[in-house]
Amino acid sequence: MARGLSTYVGFAIALLLFFFVQPEQILAHRMIVELIEPGTIEVRYDDGTKSGMASVTAFDKEGVILFQEYVDEDGYVYYDATITVHQIVADDGIGHRATWSDEIEKEQSDVPIIVRALLGVSILLCIAAFFYFRNDKEKQEQE
Repeated sequence: MARGLSTYVGFAIALLLFFFVQPEQILAHRMIVELIEPGTIEVRYDDGTKSGMASVTAFDKEGVILFQEYVDEDGYVYYDATITVHQIVADDGIGHRATWSDEIEKEQSDVPIIVRALLGVSILLCIAAFFYFRNDKEKQEQE
């Protein structure tokens, strides 16, 4: 009986730590590519830092590559302003990729935090229920 109580106490402590011990700062970020004005493209991360190593590829309406260049140390690419750019793709080579289009800016919608929290709690409860019913079944078999 004492073993079962200690299991529940340990599970409760783990849940409390999960919910109340959160990191102060989240280091993940996304890359953003923007056509500032004809002739100037800026590549940066959402925290404001410039990407100094991204490759920028520009396409026309038919999908033909107009140019492919690397950004300068300030995160900018300068090109001939007479070129009509339909789509821009920036890739920094370490997992960040961003797209800009003159028709629709493609934004990735974030999953609300309440949905992520409920999913996490649901997974933990399923795991706890599995072990609880497995132990309960073993106890019934022993009796």
